[in-house]
Amino acid sequence: MQIKRLLVIPARSGSKRIKNKNFKKFKGKPIISYSILTAIKSKIFDTIVVSTDNKRYLNYLKNYNIDISFRSKKLSNDSTTIESVLRSILSEYEKYGNKFDEIWSLTPCSPLIKKEDLIKASVLLKKNNKKIILPVSEFPVPLEWGFRFNKQKKLIPLKKNFYKVRSQDLPKSYYDTGNFVGIPVYHFNKKNIDFDKYYIGIEIPKHRSIDIDDLDDWKLAEKLYT
Repeated sequence: MQIKRLLVIPARSGSKRIKNKNFKKFKGKPIISYSILTAIKSKIFDTIVVSTDNKRYLNYLKNYNIDISFRSKKLSNDSTTIESVLRSILSEYEKYGNKFDEIWSLTPCSPLIKKEDLIKASVLLKKNNKKIILPVSEFPVPLEWGFRFNKQKKLIPLKKNFYKVRSQDLPKSYYDTGNFVGIPVYHFNKKNIDFDKYYIGIEIPKHRSIDIDDLDDWKLAEKLYT
């Protein structure tokens, strides 16, 4: 069965840590261009749309054969969730008779993600078509070895006495890299999606899993990019 996929690249302005992050030059090109081109090269998406509140880059985005969706102010503040953005865009397409089986999101600051990552994720999601797929990477050390600071800045172990346990005797733990997500559209028929019930993961190598949030991430991604 042919799966029809919609990809949303959310590119809201107003980044606090890196000014104008989504369109800042990375290796000589606006960083969003890497996500756009990776998505196009994967050939798995029927429609690619950039969701933005910044009309300044309209002419630049028109260089690509993609759609552009301008966000309302309501969907452009710091508390806006990706779920609400996806719901809004999906609703707009469906209003005009455009139906999709899956809706995906790929962040504009994921220059290290490759087309193969998206293709493999799409194959896995197709085999598990009631699930929601996330890219994950392994934590560098067991979570059981973790600490938190209390108010007096004293280190408090998350798990008491686990420092005695060897890493090879503890289960591996993984984190969501934040680069992309793929969701079967039928989930949006529900008022609220209990995401935790449906997750499946595809492992991304740690050296390619950076979703850039701050300048340290940016500098590291530049060093790792090939």
